[in-house]
Amino acid sequence: MAADIIDNRSRRLADSIRALMADHAVAARFAVGYLFLDGLAPLRAQIAGLDEVHILIGNVVNRLTEEQVQEELAASLPGADPPAREQEDFTATLREAHARAARVTALNLRRTLEEMTPTPDARALLLTLAGRIADGGLKVRLYTHGRIHAKIALIDYSLPNGQPSRIAIVGSSNLTLGAPAHPTEMNVVVRDSESTQALAQWYQGLWDQSQDFHRELFDELGQCWALQTHSVPPGSAGPDTGGASAVPTT
Repeated sequence: MAADIIDNRSRRLADSIRALMADHAVAARFAVGYLFLDGLAPLRAQIAGLDEVHILIGNVVNRLTEEQVQEELAASLPGADPPAREQEDFTATLREAHARAARVTALNLRRTLEEMTPTPDARALLLTLAGRIADGGLKVRLYTHGRIHAKIALIDYSLPNGQPSRIAIVGSSNLTLGAPAHPTEMNVVVRDSESTQALAQWYQGLWDQSQDFHRELFDELGQCWALQTHSVPPGSAGPDTGGASAVPTT
């Protein structure tokens, strides 16, 4: 198997992926577990320019404690009874569990956005994310069937000869973690077609089992400081926003 190493002691994953997407990349798919929006800053130009970006995230509590989650959910749903543990309608129970996972994740993203330093670069990133959701170029899904610990990036290319190509990056580093990661994180770039096809099938299987979350992300972005202090006129689509004021596509 043809592969090369991204050693976090000397090369940051986001910087390596940015370099790998420099020429002829048309689409990217990521599985990251936790989603740290500020960690996407090095890839803002690529997110803005690619035809399609998919991000698969997990439904785990991160910056909020479980106690904070319960308090904030109770405040957001006044008068609502806790979901019953035993119900005859299993579908309704499962639907409520998935809805709760989405609410918890949205609360985490809200806290993350509140804690971001309001720099011009951070504002540009958030406007870009909102714009790409609005134009359909960025899709985010939430995996609600358990934790996602695996980290993977799949990059698709359209080569000058018209032939498609793909590489995969697998390892332990969370691409979206903005702060310096643990020095022993390690990632491997996989290039052979058989392995990248198998990894793409693995990713697609989890993607198909997940629920759309880009509308929730769009709503949280719309309420954050970046879009509140830098409004976008309806119908405008500057290079950083992609028309962030539009309603996101399905």
